[in-house]
Amino acid sequence: MSSPYFFFRPILAADRRWSAFDWQSGASFTEQGSALLHGFAESAAEPLARQLPVLVPVDPASLEESEFIDGFSASPVIFVLPGASLDNAQTMERCQHLHRKGRRFGLQLANGAILRKVPVATFDCLSFDAAFARQKLSLFDLAYARNAGFRKIATNVGSHEMFTWLTDKGVEWCDSHFLTTRDPLRGKEPDLTRLKLLKLLTLVRNDGDTREIEGVFREEAKLSYNLLRLVNSVAVGARTKISSFSQAIAILGRRQLQRWLQLLIYANNLADGNAPNPLMQIAAARGRQMELLSAAVEPLPSIPDLSDNAFMTGLFSLLEVLINLPMTEILGELPMQEEVVRALISPTQDGILGQLLSAIIASEAGDFSDAAAILSALGISPETHGAAQATAFYWASRIDIENSN
Repeated sequence: MSSPYFFFRPILAADRRWSAFDWQSGASFTEQGSALLHGFAESAAEPLARQLPVLVPVDPASLEESEFIDGFSASPVIFVLPGASLDNAQTMERCQHLHRKGRRFGLQLANGAILRKVPVATFDCLSFDAAFARQKLSLFDLAYARNAGFRKIATNVGSHEMFTWLTDKGVEWCDSHFLTTRDPLRGKEPDLTRLKLLKLLTLVRNDGDTREIEGVFREEAKLSYNLLRLVNSVAVGARTKISSFSQAIAILGRRQLQRWLQLLIYANNLADGNAPNPLMQIAAARGRQMELLSAAVEPLPSIPDLSDNAFMTGLFSLLEVLINLPMTEILGELPMQEEVVRALISPTQDGILGQLLSAIIASEAGDFSDAAAILSALGISPETHGAAQATAFYWASRIDIENSN
C-alpha cells in the first residue's frame, strides 16, 4: 500500500502567535503506527517538532508498539487519542505509564458527558470542535477544564468572530484557517501603505537603480526600519547585524532582498502597531512550499524563473485578505508572469502554479483527499510533499518581525 499524504497546519495561541502544529492525513486514528513513523521520518520533521509541539492523532493500538514510541523519542509530540479510549482500561494504563516517562497526551472530546472522566494525571490537552464547544460545553465545563489544568484546543475555527469567542472563554489554542478569510471588523478601506510597498517592490523587481530605491526608503523611514528588523529576524548568513539598506543589498543581493520586501508587505507594524501577524507566516509557508514543490512536478513545467514565480504565487495568494482589495486590482500594481497572474486570480483553473496553490489551500481547509489527489496527479510523492511542508513551516515559524532583536 502506498504511503499516505500528511499535512501540517499551524495552531494559534490566544495572542495569535503560532504555538503548535496539527499533523494528520484526514484518516484520524486509523493510520498504522508504521505509516506515521515513516511519514514523520521522511518529512525530516524533527527540527520543526523541536521548534513547536506537534499534535498527532493516533490509534491507541500504536501505543503498544515500542518501535512506534521510540520513533518519536526525541520529539515533543502530543499524541491525541479518540474519546472512546477512556473505556479501554489497557489503553489508559499504557498512557499513564508513558505519561510518567514524559510523553504527552491529548483526548478528542466529542461528548461533554465524559469530560469529568478524563484522568488529569494522564492527559495534558483536550481537543474539540469549535461548534461543539459553543453549543454543547457550558461555562461550568470550560471552567472545570481550566481548573483541572487541561489545555483546550479548538478545531474547525471558521471565523475571526469564533476565534474571539473561544479565546474569551479561555481556550488556549485554536486552528488557524480562519486567518485566510477577511476580518469583517477591519472595514472596507484598502491598505494604501502596503500598496505603496508593492510599487517599491516593482522597482526592485525591474532592477531599478539602487540610489533611487534608497531614496524611497529615506522618505519612508518606517519601511526601512521594518525591513531591517525583518531581515535580521532569521539567519541570513551574516556574522553581524544588518544595519542599513545599502548593507542589506550588499549582503543579500537583489534576489534575496526582493524576497524580504515581499514578506515585509505582511508585517503588521506597517499599520497596526506591534501585534503578531501569523498571516505573514502562513503566506511565507505557502510561498516556500510552492517553491520546493514546483521543482518536483513531473514533467517539470516550462515556466520562466520557476522557483521565484512559484514562491511569489504562494506568498501573494493572501494579498486580497491583507490589502482589502480584489486580486485583479492588486495585480495591476505588479508586472508578473502570466501563469502567476492566472494562478492568483483563479487557482482552480489549468496551470501548474494554480494546481499547487489549490493543493495547499485544500490542505489548509482540511480537504486532505482533494489536496492528495492534486499532488499525486502532479507526480509529487508523499515523502517529497512532507519534506517540503516541514521545511517551509520551519522557516516560516522562525520569522517573527515583532520580536526580532
